[in-house]
Amino acid sequence: MNAPAADFTELERVVGRLNQLYGMSIDEDRLEDWPKLFVEDGRYIIDPRENRDLGLDGGYWMYYTSQGMMRDRVTALRHVNVFNKHYYRHIISDAFVDSVEDGVIAARSNYLLVETNWEGKSQLLSAGVYHDKVSIENGEARFLEKVVVPDSFHTSTAIISPI
Repeated sequence: MNAPAADFTELERVVGRLNQLYGMSIDEDRLEDWPKLFVEDGRYIIDPRENRDLGLDGGYWMYYTSQGMMRDRVTALRHVNVFNKHYYRHIISDAFVDSVEDGVIAARSNYLLVETNWEGKSQLLSAGVYHDKVSIENGEARFLEKVVVPDSFHTSTAIISPI
C-alpha cells in the first residue's frame, strides 16, 4: 500500500495520543475513563483476524455501540463479574493515518498486550491491530469507532477488560 499523498503527521500525533490515553485508562485500572474516549454513540468491537480473513460477520469478543454499553461493562467488571486479579500493559505503535474524509480520520496502530497475573507472571495476552475512526470536535479527539483485531482467536486466558 502506498503512503498517502497528504502530510498526516499532526493527525497521527493526535490519534497516537488518543491511543495512549486509551491504553493508560485500562493499564492504570481507570476503566471509568475508557468510555469517555468515545463519542456518545461510539462503537467498540473486538473482531479476531480469522473471522475478518474469512469474511465472517459476528463472533465478536466484545461489541458495544454506545458509551452507555461501555459504562455497563465497566459496572459489571467492578461489581458483578468475578475474576482473578491481573494487570494489563499496552504497547501501542505510532498511528498511521490511512485517510481523512468528511472530518473522520481513519487510522491504524499495532498493539501488544501483556497480562501480569496475581502471582506476578507476565505473558503476551494479545497482539494485533487497532482500526480507528476518530473525530476532533472542539479541539478534542475521540473515537467514533475502535475495531480491535487480535492476530489470533486463541488467548492464554479469558479477555476480561477491553484490549
